[in-house]
Amino acid sequence: MTVHTNEQPVPAASSATGHTVPTSHPQATTVKVLAVLLAVMTGAAAALAAYIVGDHVTKNAAEPIVWAAMTFVAATGLLILLEEKTGLLR
Repeated sequence: MTVHTNEQPVPAASSATGHTVPTSHPQATTVKVLAVLLAVMTGAAAALAAYIVGDHVTKNAAEPIVWAAMTFVAATGLLILLEEKTGLLR
């Protein structure tokens, strides 16, 4: 009888040729999708806040749109980077 702990990986199912076939984990895929969705939604909220602040601060119509676009890219990119560093996206 073999007991597998966290340190010992569970062997994957083997095919007729002796090669191992990796098993898919639907839970891991769900976590990745939700992590990316969280990053996009956080970027959208930050962009909306930047647009509202920019609309109150400036008189030009284009500046708040630029601020919102830059904030969306920065916030989404930062959150995805942090998710990769913490191991949510691998």
